[in-house]
Amino acid sequence: MSPLRSTGWWQGPLVAIGVLAALLLAWALIFQPELADQIIALSAILLTLSLIFFDPFTAFLVWLFFIPFAPFLRLDLHMPAGIPDLSYARMVGSILAVVEAARVALGKKKLMVPTFFELTLPFFILPLLWAAVRAYFGWLWGLQAVFDAFLMPLLAYFIARQLIQEPEDFRKLARVLTAIAVVVAVAAMVEQTTGFAPFRIGTGAKFYGRDIRKVGSFFANPAYVGLTLAIIAPLALMLALEARTWRQRGLYGTALFILEAGVVATLNRSAMLGALVGLLVFSLLNRRLLRVTLVVLLVVGILVGVSWNIWQDSPVGQRLTAESPIDYRLTALRIGLDIHKTAPYWGVGWHWFGRLAADRGFRDNGIHVLPSTHNSYLNFLVSGGYALLGGYLVMLAGLALTLGVVGWPRRQGRRFFPLYIQAAWASFVAYVIPIAFFDNAFSLYANLAFFTIMGGAIAATFAGGSFSDLARSSEQTS
Repeated sequence: MSPLRSTGWWQGPLVAIGVLAALLLAWALIFQPELADQIIALSAILLTLSLIFFDPFTAFLVWLFFIPFAPFLRLDLHMPAGIPDLSYARMVGSILAVVEAARVALGKKKLMVPTFFELTLPFFILPLLWAAVRAYFGWLWGLQAVFDAFLMPLLAYFIARQLIQEPEDFRKLARVLTAIAVVVAVAAMVEQTTGFAPFRIGTGAKFYGRDIRKVGSFFANPAYVGLTLAIIAPLALMLALEARTWRQRGLYGTALFILEAGVVATLNRSAMLGALVGLLVFSLLNRRLLRVTLVVLLVVGILVGVSWNIWQDSPVGQRLTAESPIDYRLTALRIGLDIHKTAPYWGVGWHWFGRLAADRGFRDNGIHVLPSTHNSYLNFLVSGGYALLGGYLVMLAGLALTLGVVGWPRRQGRRFFPLYIQAAWASFVAYVIPIAFFDNAFSLYANLAFFTIMGGAIAATFAGGSFSDLARSSEQTS
């Protein structure tokens, strides 16, 4: 052993630096709160970036876990007016992608196997950027908005494809996403039942009406909360199916129940539909699971039918049967198609729908706030015309085709696809259905989680991912 290491000469200075930093932070928290926020944000970003050079995959998981907490733990580095903020999500994700790209360029790592999905990306990205530079709030805001909403999730897909080298990596990714989703679900349930919401963003409406809360923990809107939980729920089910012990199955089964309960707590019908259809698709692709799912659905259906008279006139029943949100979306669709006719091929520019719709007399429930499309596909059509909506649909079709092409040759026995592709299909439908009822331009973490799951499932399957529900590492490597 080295004499320097054995004496631990570095421990004293390191402790002194730590104590000095803690004292400086304590002083700043008391006398300079804004400076303290910058110190905390810069420290968190630098620590995560440092981890990239020691263990990129662990840094990736840490990044994914802490993104929802970033606004509350002061992890975002705010910049002066006119300069985009150096947010935790943006900074760490971008540099992680650059580092992985550099490793490929230097020959230290092989580039991921290209798929149909990668070939479709230019058809979406190019018209998206063209819509962004013509944004309502200017080109800089537009580029920043589409980067956070769509380009960062695509970078996360690339990172997942590059970093996941074996099936166990995907299981680790699934555990991290399930863990943060459980936290979000518990927060949603607590907020809905008690009103206590320590992780709530914004000052928007907190009630749908008659004591039914508009859950906004972590992601500000119940639709975004529900969507996030719906697309991650298949991962909890996948982990339960692959669990080696009854204890693990119970753990992941409980996590799945919490996620589904969290979706219900949002009382968002689109997210509930996505969660239901996603698990149904998983069950259809996994016939052993189908028998259990049918029994559960039958029992739930009977209970709802028997008790519906009780629920119908309750605040919950009125929320679930409300027609005003449907009327709003139909009006938005009509006006959106009218706006689309003015610029059918390349659209009117990003985020212009609200102003143009308001000029046509359309207001959100009479409140002087610019309305939104409440339909992601309509938003793409209005903002970027046929080019952008067509590019987005081509990209989704390329992703669906990739899941099929990667999964079909690797199926086994009576199963349509290996387990990881089954989970990916479930997340896919749990995502593409709900976004027809709200704007995914604002569901930043759900977009990020979705493309991360897609990239992880594809990479893990290429690496010999689970061919059966009860796969073991030894079977996967044999």
